[in-house]
Amino acid sequence: MRVSGGRARPYLLLICLALVWGVHWPVAKIGLRDLPPFTYGALRVATGLAVIVGVLVARRGLTLPDRRDVPIVLSVGLGQMAAGIALMNLALPLVSAGRSSILVYTMPLWVGLFQLPALRAGGAGRQVGGLLIGVAGVGLLLNPQSIDWQSPGQLLGSAALLVSAVLWAATTIHLRHHDWHGTPLDLMPWQLLAALVPLVIVALVFEAGRSIYWEPAAIVAVLFSGPLATALAFWLSQSISRSLSPLATTMGFLAVPVVGLASSWVILGEPLTVLDLAGATTTFLGIVVVSVSSGGTGQARARATDPAPVLATWAAEPSEE
Repeated sequence: MRVSGGRARPYLLLICLALVWGVHWPVAKIGLRDLPPFTYGALRVATGLAVIVGVLVARRGLTLPDRRDVPIVLSVGLGQMAAGIALMNLALPLVSAGRSSILVYTMPLWVGLFQLPALRAGGAGRQVGGLLIGVAGVGLLLNPQSIDWQSPGQLLGSAALLVSAVLWAATTIHLRHHDWHGTPLDLMPWQLLAALVPLVIVALVFEAGRSIYWEPAAIVAVLFSGPLATALAFWLSQSISRSLSPLATTMGFLAVPVVGLASSWVILGEPLTVLDLAGATTTFLGIVVVSVSSGGTGQARARATDPAPVLATWAAEPSEE
């Protein structure tokens, strides 16, 4: 059966997103060798904000968010962007990039846990099973043979990544249930601004006077992190769900840690151990079970409430927005 270009386009965008976010894990780890974590985060958000503002000014100009969208601006800006980026940058120097990508992408497990009370008995039973499988996978990734429990840094770094996953899960649920009045593209500069302010403040308080080494690798890392891993990727992550069901989107997002593991092995030379692969496989299996268990009801609601435009539709048919 031939798939039309219009139907295939969201999947191509999902592949693009997986590649950008997957490769970003080793890229960010390289950037953090020369840049303090909060400074790097502020530079990442600032360059991403500049790109988004440039796109909007060139297309139709900036618009203030509707006051009813302010909660989602703060939720995404502070919870998913500022806190998520800060926790990621604090953890990456302590935890391998590949393992970090797996721990953060346990997010669907926590979404399933939060939504468990709303499921009917049959779906709840399957979802509990998926959650247990996923938690077992996380246990494999954190067992004493995988990481040194005598190293506080590795334990704290792993915990920070799991907290980031939980915050992302809470933001995801808010995104799905929010009554949107502006598009994700219109709201994104304000979300990025909400993220930038606390990152700049924290960087000034805790990293004033720290050395910054503007090596070529650090410059490339910032340019990758801002325009691609922030401006493009956050936009795509909020937009793709209009054309794809929550189940399809979740399955596509599972490609991110796979790319993260592979690119960390290629770029950084991080070893791929049997326990890493076993933990990743078990975690992904749990996410699949959780997503399948809740996919039916979530799909109908997502199509009814998520007005996010797909990037390709925005580019090809601007009059439809």
